[in-house]
Amino acid sequence: MDLPKIRLRIARIGCTASCGSPLPRFCLFKESIISKQPSTQSLIVGAGLAGCSIAWRLQEAGQPFRLIGSSQLPSAVEAAAGIINPVTGRWMTKSWRFDTLATEAARFYRSLEKRFSVNVFHPIAATRFCLNAEDAKRAGRRSRNPRYAGVLGDFAEPSGHLGPFRNAHGCLHIHGAAYVDLPQVVDILRHYFSSLGRFEDAVFDYEGLKPHGSGWTYGGEHFDRVIFCEGAALRANPWFGDLPLTPAKGETLLCRSETFPAPDGLVHHGKWLLPYPDGSFRIGATYDEQDLRPEPTGEARVELREAFAQMTASPQALEVLQQPVGIRPSTRDAKPLLGRHPEVPGLFVFNGLGAKGASLAPTLSREMHAFLFHAGALHPETDIQRLFPCA
Repeated sequence: MDLPKIRLRIARIGCTASCGSPLPRFCLFKESIISKQPSTQSLIVGAGLAGCSIAWRLQEAGQPFRLIGSSQLPSAVEAAAGIINPVTGRWMTKSWRFDTLATEAARFYRSLEKRFSVNVFHPIAATRFCLNAEDAKRAGRRSRNPRYAGVLGDFAEPSGHLGPFRNAHGCLHIHGAAYVDLPQVVDILRHYFSSLGRFEDAVFDYEGLKPHGSGWTYGGEHFDRVIFCEGAALRANPWFGDLPLTPAKGETLLCRSETFPAPDGLVHHGKWLLPYPDGSFRIGATYDEQDLRPEPTGEARVELREAFAQMTASPQALEVLQQPVGIRPSTRDAKPLLGRHPEVPGLFVFNGLGAKGASLAPTLSREMHAFLFHAGALHPETDIQRLFPCA
């Protein structure tokens, strides 16, 4: 006799909590229950940086898991420059939790380098050029602020140009920047997990995930928990698709130039320019929440070429080698989305790393692992419970 099935339907509805304000909320509709089959295995859906980071934490802890993700689907990591920058944004603010994140990121990537005999973590000097008088005033204040003492050098007065770059309003030297070869990190971990029989390069089938007792079944296996790490694809997730993810397309240009002397470090001059040891350099990045197609656009190429022309003190030749495209899993409040489903047992999300995945993934994967297995608390600004304050 066939066992009865559980049918789950998640809906986003308005609810009036005790505070009187309407809040979005997930609701669960359960029709029947079947027998329990305990397991300690985890199913990780999504094999980008987030999924691979969680899988690595489980691997290091000796905990069984299965990782599923398709290398054929669009991925943010393939286009990611992997920049770790202590001072970002229009207002030159110190990156959220930077001191903790940077220290753990260095430790995390260095451990991967040692384990797999690769070179993926690259500390780099960085310079931020001011674009106008207001920028210069702000930069001067930042350089004198004790909170920025460990990451900012003195403000350098304008000099007309600094090397090949325009320097009409002065600049700041930034300490503690780095870049991570994220495509290599993900590729190494996928191959490693595949060699252990724990990674499946496939498109995940939501219909194939069925509730079973206190856990879930998929592909004939039973799992105690399912962790969704799907990046921008989360919007199609039947359980977490209503979370406030705001995907944004980003395009960059990988270039060479016969006339332009590439700098020794990362440069932020409206857009950023990241040099590589082979003489090539990357210019980035665009930001588009409307066009989420994974194809490169002529508009982005023009925008980035014009940005390069604006940052250089004189016209330079520019050969475009590649135009990588990625869809960032950004969020409305610029904070990641971590935690358990508020209604459905055994379902978790680890998402929303946005454009700062290189710095966020090491620390947040550790915190997520502690939350899953050791009753650890998530940071309140990452826990999705912040979206249901009156629930």
